[in-house]
Amino acid sequence: MEESQKKILNALNIAFSPSPESVIKILNHVSQPEKVFYLGEEKLKKYGFKNDSVSNFLKKRREIDIEKEWQRLKKENVRFITKDEKEYPPLLKEIAKPPIGFYIKGHLLSNENYLASVGTRYPSDYGKMVVSEIIGEACQYFTIVSGMARGIDSFSHKACLLRGQRTVAVVGTGLDIVFPPENKNLAKEIENKGAIISEFPLGTPSLAYNFPLRNRIIAGMARGTVVIEGKINSGSLITANSALEEGREVFAVPGPIFSKTSEGPNELIKQGAHPVTKVSDILAVFNLKDAFNQEKEIKGETAEEDLILKILKEEMASTDEIIKKTKLDAGKVNSALILMEIQGKIKRSGNTYTINN
Repeated sequence: MEESQKKILNALNIAFSPSPESVIKILNHVSQPEKVFYLGEEKLKKYGFKNDSVSNFLKKRREIDIEKEWQRLKKENVRFITKDEKEYPPLLKEIAKPPIGFYIKGHLLSNENYLASVGTRYPSDYGKMVVSEIIGEACQYFTIVSGMARGIDSFSHKACLLRGQRTVAVVGTGLDIVFPPENKNLAKEIENKGAIISEFPLGTPSLAYNFPLRNRIIAGMARGTVVIEGKINSGSLITANSALEEGREVFAVPGPIFSKTSEGPNELIKQGAHPVTKVSDILAVFNLKDAFNQEKEIKGETAEEDLILKILKEEMASTDEIIKKTKLDAGKVNSALILMEIQGKIKRSGNTYTINN
């Protein structure tokens, strides 16, 4: 698509904000973006838009400087990708309501296979360990896509980055806003090692309305969705249902029957989702199990693990003491400790770690 048309699409997104569905709807009636942008009140009503929506659109349109908004994207180092470009994920084109385009920081690869990882914002230690073990291994075979929310989403991105793998975040705000704000550094790492994408124009805040729309993109671009902890009515279950509606695979990690955060995955398994207790369960569904068995090998410690082991060989230490002595980021230390405990390299007693002899 020519840049002049992209400029108009960006302006349309702003004028119809916060409703990208309205842009999709109107372009089904009038295929040329420039004609849509200049539609009058009667035409908009003819195509099913209510009085409030029409008034809102016309007011915003009068305020938009098309060229200025385009230059604002460039200043923020944000690109706008449309369906005719290689970076637009092929599977995303197949969903019921594919985005007309999306904003991106970083880069998507044309040959990527995506696997979504979603879950509660308040994961248990069990959930964190599952992410480290299963998603940490899965990112060798898939590009993990998630929503950069607190909890399982953020841990999923970090598990990939810790292993030097690409990951993609689909967010529910404009790309000039980091939400949650404490993920500012994580967002930068994801941008450098993968991509952050959004359907929403710059300046869009974190409205509750945005996140179900965001979830359909996470599910829509992925071959399958893995749910790791989540209540029955949580956002992660919305993502899973979006995946089911689009005919994609849904995986769920079983959890304790007395845990509220395990209700969602356990219910999905009852409904026919693939139960997952190890990464090969996912690979088998996609006929990748043989590749997993051939490539699996014993790997040496990461730089973080090496530093931690040196400390623990001298004496037992708490998490805070390890962070202080290694001078590593707390997130990296916690991720490394979880992985090392799973691998049997160290053992934990309360908040104190020792070498597992």
